[in-house]
Amino acid sequence: MASSTSHHGSLNTRLLGWLLLGLLGAPIIWLTTLQAGYVLAYQACDDRSNSWVLVPTILGIVITAIVAIISIRSHRRANEERIPLPFVGWLALGMASLMVIVLAASTIAPIILHPCD
Repeated sequence: MASSTSHHGSLNTRLLGWLLLGLLGAPIIWLTTLQAGYVLAYQACDDRSNSWVLVPTILGIVITAIVAIISIRSHRRANEERIPLPFVGWLALGMASLMVIVLAASTIAPIILHPCD
């Protein structure tokens, strides 16, 4: 006899947390990377080196890619356990993937432009 408190179909808060990391964490990483680029632009101009702006952006790409991988794994786990989170999983996966693309596009300007421009 099935209990009314069975685990099937219940909300897994830990899994929801991982999915929310992809949904909210990826844009926060992008904003932090963007802010770090603005703050370090003065140092890049003083040193005449783009590395001050490129390093935080590349680090942001790596961290966001890790968040995207976590989102993929969490979405697959939610599908396997038939937890009612497929829409949140798709949103987290989409947002993390979009932020990887946005961060990759953000590296174009520091590569092309001179640090003092």
